[in-house]
Amino acid sequence: MTTAASGKLTKGQRTRQRIFDAAFRLFGERGYQAVSLRDIAAEVGITHVTVLHYFSSKDELLAELMVHRDEIEREAAAAFLATDHEADAEYGGLHAPALRWMIHRLEVNAREQGAVPLFLKISTEASDPAHPAHEHFVGRYRTLVELLAQGFEEEFSYLPADAVRVEPRVAAEHLIAIADGLQIQSIYNADTNLIVDDVWEYLRLLGVVSARP
Repeated sequence: MTTAASGKLTKGQRTRQRIFDAAFRLFGERGYQAVSLRDIAAEVGITHVTVLHYFSSKDELLAELMVHRDEIEREAAAAFLATDHEADAEYGGLHAPALRWMIHRLEVNAREQGAVPLFLKISTEASDPAHPAHEHFVGRYRTLVELLAQGFEEEFSYLPADAVRVEPRVAAEHLIAIADGLQIQSIYNADTNLIVDDVWEYLRLLGVVSARP
């Protein structure tokens, strides 16, 4: 959660960051509903009143936490999306930066296993329209589908017309469903590497890569 520039933050910004870190950790361990602002304050080593100085409610904290994480992720994704569209041997010959980014993101998730249960817990809880993060996840998935659909459209343009058997948007939705479903399974079989392996296999079946590099 902590950014590389955290050493340049003000005291107040560092406190907010510590609250974010504690909330992220506790929500992942216990679930959003089971954690109070007092729990988070105790984890940080500050008072409940101090937490309320920064966030008026737990709902506000969660909403800002999700936005904060996505801002960090967007910075990382921008580096991939700004790369050229030449075939990249490191990523199985994929041309589309969006698809290379998806693979990279799943590889990072495999190394940061604590983030996966948190994401799944909050995203599941946020399926309730009354949940404070509901609209965030609606927008998040809409953007992800559009981004990956553009990536598949680019990759399919390199294939013979008769080799493409699925629409780019459908391929994007399938890829997200596979990744999310496998992340759920990884909690039970403790093997996050299967997520990346099976996503590569799906890309191979679509014909956009010949094999995992």
